Amino acid sequence: MNLLEKRLNVQLFVRNTHGVTLTPAAGIEFIQWSRQIIFDCQQAEKALGKYQQKIVFASGYLNGQTLSGRLIPQFQKNHPKAQISFREINDYQQIPAEVDILEMTYAKEPLSEHEFSFISIVPSPLRVALPASHPLAKKKQLSLQDLAAQDLEIVAPSIAGSEDVMLSKLLNVRPAVKLHYYSVFNKAVVNQAQLTKHLLLIPEAYSELCHPYIVKPVS
Repeated sequence: MNLLEKRLNVQLFVRNTHGVTLTPAAGIEFIQWSRQIIFDCQQAEKALGKYQQKIVFASGYLNGQTLSGRLIPQFQKNHPKAQISFREINDYQQIPAEVDILEMTYAKEPLSEHEFSFISIVPSPLRVALPASHPLAKKKQLSLQDLAAQDLEIVAPSIAGSEDVMLSKLLNVRPAVKLHYYSVFNKAVVNQAQLTKHLLLIPEAYSELCHPYIVKPVS
């Protein structure tokens, strides 16, 4: 930004001990033009995208790939001239514009600002992951009452969507379930749960990521 201000010979930002703000005239106009340039680039990419011969398929970081192994070979068979490339998404707020299809597990439609259309293909029921040595591991299926007084890691309510229904049910269990929240599910969550002896409430699609925990259906 300093180099840009020198090149333009204008002050775009006011810098002080309280932070950085736009200058009332040049700074605000600079932001407006910058947003217009970004918008024009996005529209150009969108318009030209229909002529491309390549599909960019993405999957979330550590997301269980339920569909890609089945759908992509069939797509290649039907469209032999199309090229396919893959991307791994680490940040759902910074999805590259080149991504055409994103496979992810979700409970409600997220990412509306990215203009994706969401199609529910495979439902993923909730499961409880727990150590093989846990007393509940002997049961074939768990009830909500089985979780009473247990330490349970669940997805944060702010991103849970329809899983909020399960949350409301868990809050009514007595003795109370000791709830702990995660916002991003990855191997670190599983490792931490092993250290704290917590159980995990997860979508079935994440079951393979929970090793060495075992996974039980929950009614």
